[in-house]
Amino acid sequence: MKRFFTKNYSGFTLIELLVVIAIIALLISLLIPAIQAAREAARRSQCTNNVKQMVLAMNVYHESLKSLPPGNLVLDELRENACHVGRQVYCGSIGWPVFILPYLEQVSLYDRVDFDVTAYTPEPGDATHHTPTAPHGHENNRYAGENVPSVFICPSAVRQSKFHKDYGVNGHEHFPESFDAGSNRLFHWNSGTRFSDVKDGLSNTFALLEACHHRRIKMAEDDMAPMKTLTGCNPFFWVSIQGMGYATVRFATPDVIYLLPPDTFFVSGPHRGTGSDHPGVLLAGFCDGSVHAINKKIDFDIYEGHFTCNGGEDVQLP
Repeated sequence: MKRFFTKNYSGFTLIELLVVIAIIALLISLLIPAIQAAREAARRSQCTNNVKQMVLAMNVYHESLKSLPPGNLVLDELRENACHVGRQVYCGSIGWPVFILPYLEQVSLYDRVDFDVTAYTPEPGDATHHTPTAPHGHENNRYAGENVPSVFICPSAVRQSKFHKDYGVNGHEHFPESFDAGSNRLFHWNSGTRFSDVKDGLSNTFALLEACHHRRIKMAEDDMAPMKTLTGCNPFFWVSIQGMGYATVRFATPDVIYLLPPDTFFVSGPHRGTGSDHPGVLLAGFCDGSVHAINKKIDFDIYEGHFTCNGGEDVQLP
């Protein structure tokens, strides 16, 4: 009697294998955006914490010295360094970040700053009327200029220089670093604004906003090509032309005044507008110590209203 045996094939057929590969590819395609979103959420949380620490440091500074720190310190004996814009901008004045260092647990770095000489930066950045790659300032402040604490760096920002920060104080409009800036703004050269001067309310007035150390520009008015990213105009505490360390809502040229909503792509060069690499939002700290995510498509009038100290606007964040 003959016995017949059938072979039992346990492997995948080609079609089954292709189906399995397709399913795995689909799962990976779903997983990668989720991972990226989780990472961005963590980076945004860290950036929020940075802004929170800085605005609270400013509040403690105000409590201790009865005013906010100056936007940039201009020493009378060093005004000979004035240059640009009719010699109205002091090259190398010391910016606001230095003054809040003791309240950010950075006393040792603060103690290395020499306030009797100019600031220092290893890299001023493009469009600052200084060689972008050459150091500038006094050697006494080199150590501080080369050691930017992490609290001044947004983890989501496109980093092109380790010597730049990613935040700016509220300079309202135009040229807050200039000698003729006037005083109707929260921060400006040699400012010492008191909270009692903020008539619009501390919870309605920006203190600090994201202002990326790089700036994006269009090469021409009708150019639809990808934007060019400049090296930057936001050294740690060196202040000169381009309002380094300031965030503003308007920018003036001899011919026109430009409005600067978040992430403005300016036509001819860098500016003092705000910007962030967080999708859809810009983080801002208010004078009361709170931090809010500002929609980049916010109504401009509402946005501008939060820059003024005593503009009398009745504006609320949506």
